[in-house]
Amino acid sequence: MESFWAEMASRKHKVTGAKKFERFAAIAKLVLVLPHANADADRVFSVVGLNKTKTWNSLALDGTLSSIMTIKMANLEPCFKWEPPSEVIKASNKATGQYNHVHRS
Repeated sequence: MESFWAEMASRKHKVTGAKKFERFAAIAKLVLVLPHANADADRVFSVVGLNKTKTWNSLALDGTLSSIMTIKMANLEPCFKWEPPSEVIKASNKATGQYNHVHRS
């Protein structure tokens, strides 16, 4: 579809050299970028509805709820599948050892 309208936008009049369908092609490109459905908006409202329940009614839209929605909408892997880099593991083991050494009973 893009190549067709790019071709139409580049066609020129043989005599004047002016572009023939420049405005028509520009309008077509604007129409083609319009969303065909409202699935994205529905998905956002669904996530809000699933997370802002009677139990969690105090969640502020600009705080915790916004953070939860950002994480869920990002389609990230679950946190239990994340594997920290070896440097992080080494540093945490060292910190744990130091803490245990200082706080031994």
